[in-house]
Amino acid sequence: FKGGFFIKVILIISIFLGSLGIDRFMIGDIGLGVLKLLTFGVFGIFTMIDWFLISGRIKEKNFNQVMMFAY
Repeated sequence: FKGGFFIKVILIISIFLGSLGIDRFMIGDIGLGVLKLLTFGVFGIFTMIDWFLISGRIKEKNFNQVMMFAY
């Protein structure tokens, strides 16, 4: 799987390192990564919310990559 993101891998990283923003840095959301890094995941609240949102974001990024190669 070249150039895409594995949902399970990013989710595991989000669970263990999500409060540092590592998961957001990996999928290219630099702004949210910096926010989570400086506020420790907005004191853990955004980190827990992100566990549910991150899979949808990864699917969106993977779909956009596929569509970019289709044209």
